[in-house]
Amino acid sequence: MTPPSAQALACVPGLGHGTMPLRLQPLLGGSVNEVYRVDSVAGSFVLRIDGAAWRRPGVNRARELALHRAAAAAGLAPQIVYPPSGQEQSGAVLVTELLAGRLWDERDFSEVPSLQRLGERLATLHQLTPPALPSFDPWPLAQAYVAQIDADHPPVLQQSLQRLQRCCQDVAAEGRPRSIAHGDLWQSNLLQGTALWLLDWEYAQCSDALMDLACVFAYYPQAQRHGHELAAAAGIALHGEAEALAARIYIYRALSWLWHLARGEDAEAP
Repeated sequence: MTPPSAQALACVPGLGHGTMPLRLQPLLGGSVNEVYRVDSVAGSFVLRIDGAAWRRPGVNRARELALHRAAAAAGLAPQIVYPPSGQEQSGAVLVTELLAGRLWDERDFSEVPSLQRLGERLATLHQLTPPALPSFDPWPLAQAYVAQIDADHPPVLQQSLQRLQRCCQDVAAEGRPRSIAHGDLWQSNLLQGTALWLLDWEYAQCSDALMDLACVFAYYPQAQRHGHELAAAAGIALHGEAEALAARIYIYRALSWLWHLARGEDAEAP
């Protein structure tokens, strides 16, 4: 990993005017951006520097920062140190406070207490008033991914896109209340410390509460065995929601597949 530039380091509190960090350590977990722990006289921070745009298709930094700030204000996410509030277009650097804890692994998605803790955090998130941002529409995002896929794409692509479009239409027709959805509940985005923290808000959206449950089940099918416990902790009744949940699970699986293809990576079709 290339060391961060002096310009990027200067965004960290305590490192202005060429001051060197007390500690600079690459952090694992991300496959797109460069992420470091940076210690200075002002404290310990996480510095994220954008990876290449083609490796993070679908990311909107202004949207990410608005939703991250809302979650941080509710105690769900690390506080943003840079860019300052009101400078959502400040560039390719994000600095947050460093929180202590352990990242989740696959085992957590099979354990009821862990899933209940996650559900409780999602309940708090989904009760927040979403900012004035457009509602999430997965179909244009899917089309943007397809535009980046090499012409020699898998034969199943068209069939999968047709099913995805039907699912997107069905979800849009439901007209559910808007909620902030984290949208990427991968294990490396969940940090268990003094609380369960939600990290990495790149794919957060204004959507509906059921989308985050679908995200968990799409990424970790083993969690469905305890789906009612997760949903109950999140304040969501799953009775009568089988079709709605299945449509959202397919949306996440299809978008994840297309995301990998857009990055030139092999992936299993949904």
